[in-house]
Amino acid sequence: MDIVWIYQIMNTIFAGIFGLVIGSFLNVCIYRIPEGRTIVKGHSMCMSCGHELGASDLVPLFSWIILKGKCRYCGSPIASRYAKIEGLTGGVFAVLSWQRRSAYYLPGSPIKDLIPFLSLVILLLLTAVVIVSMMIQKDHKTGMYRLSAGVIILYAARVSLCFLDMPALKPILMSSSKSLLVAAAILLLLMIFCPFECVSLRTAFRDIYKGKTVRKYFASANRTIRTTDLLFLAICTAIGLPAALLCIFAYAAARAVSKQEILLPYMGIIIAASALAGVIIFPGYVF
Repeated sequence: MDIVWIYQIMNTIFAGIFGLVIGSFLNVCIYRIPEGRTIVKGHSMCMSCGHELGASDLVPLFSWIILKGKCRYCGSPIASRYAKIEGLTGGVFAVLSWQRRSAYYLPGSPIKDLIPFLSLVILLLLTAVVIVSMMIQKDHKTGMYRLSAGVIILYAARVSLCFLDMPALKPILMSSSKSLLVAAAILLLLMIFCPFECVSLRTAFRDIYKGKTVRKYFASANRTIRTTDLLFLAICTAIGLPAALLCIFAYAAARAVSKQEILLPYMGIIIAASALAGVIIFPGYVF
């Protein structure tokens, strides 16, 4: 077997294990961020008995399997979602890393060859932020502006790598700009026309002309929709076209549903799943 092939396999396995560890940290973020608590201090504990968990209780995924989904100290069930998020993060990290295995930096290679590897690292961090955002929305039925800001910061970090490889700057900016314009146009249409209401055509056009639909969109009651729209816009910009096409189609279809309260908790999952599929099917340009 070729030594480079072995090197790529080993790095992919490491990426998957690293993803499990990151997934464990994401569970902390999902629980603490909405409560305004710090994510860098404090010990993990059983949610039932309050017993502080030891190192053997916190091995990502495997602790839950070995303990059969129960607390070692009180025997209370431990939600399987913690293991699922760890497994999901590890699996996604492994898949993205294997697909982009040519980006692994070989010791002794020129510094320029480090750029694809750093781009992969940024993509994995972006994936982590998206997983946190989708789970917070599922739990609390609302998103958070700071997570959209995190997506933009990671995109800015990706663009900054282009200063080490200037020919790549224009294609990336063009891809992101096109994606931003298409996603923004879709959001504008959704803002004006959705959700659909059973009114006469004359009434509908009158409401649009008077700006009623736009005012309704910016009402405090629709904050959840706005935070979700912003996340959608940020992710589409970050992954660029054509990777964002699946996300744009999926999100537009979900947002056009009249009873938004039913789908709102799952909007983050829709965005995350379609964006991931797009990045896997259409790699290139930005990531």
